[in-house]
Amino acid sequence: MAGSLKVWRPRDLDSLELRVGTSFEHSYPRHWHEELFVSAIISGVGSFFFGGSEHLAASGTLVVVAPGEVHTHSDREGGRSFRSLHVPSSFVGPSDLPSSVFADSRIFQVFLRLHRALERQETRLEQESLLLGFFAELERRARNRGLPPSTAGREYRAIRRAREFLNDHYYRNVSLKELASVTNLSPFYFHRVFCREIGMPPHAYLVQIRLLRAKALLRIGRPIAHVASATGFADQSHFTRHFKRLMGVTPAQYAGHGKNVQDVSPPALLIFPE
Repeated sequence: MAGSLKVWRPRDLDSLELRVGTSFEHSYPRHWHEELFVSAIISGVGSFFFGGSEHLAASGTLVVVAPGEVHTHSDREGGRSFRSLHVPSSFVGPSDLPSSVFADSRIFQVFLRLHRALERQETRLEQESLLLGFFAELERRARNRGLPPSTAGREYRAIRRAREFLNDHYYRNVSLKELASVTNLSPFYFHRVFCREIGMPPHAYLVQIRLLRAKALLRIGRPIAHVASATGFADQSHFTRHFKRLMGVTPAQYAGHGKNVQDVSPPALLIFPE
């Protein structure tokens, strides 16, 4: 991993997560977000894989990944400089925005204005107005391009039951046989359908759920060892390895306890240098 990455949550809108990468170079394996993910590429080139194909995002483009969309992304040599935002559905309501790369200078600049307003800690009303205005404009431009609505998360009922079971029992050592019994399918058929519908095998999905729960615990200050145990990881080193692989930073850095964290404005700003 090279370059630097800043992560923070705005004081008044702390369910949002903002990131600023500078020449940041990291390869993320298959994963998904509960939130809508938007990233403006300032310089460099990122490679994103979703919807069955690779999408290259160069300087001046905006990457949108729908909630629940399994994807990967990696950076070309020299890394990427970017500003990104994770937005929960509670802010924008039900959305069928498709995963896509927008080479549109106007929407790119609108997003940068929003991101910088969140960084400067503008008034809550201004931040929320800019946020909703940006997504209204983004949806309009997606419709104008004729992009199909997102289908992420619209799986078979049996797979939905399995996901709900894993969401409720993420801390347990769940077996494939137990999961298959929840769906009334054979283990072999269940595994094949799950991989096809979700885009990753059940064990990888379970790791993702555990990490999402771990992030929530780290944000409220729980000790890393406790978080590792509470979310079903074998030990703290196992937890740390998975966390860094999928999040790009260590649990200590994310929680604000790492050696590289600097006490600067805006609040909760984490800086991970080269």
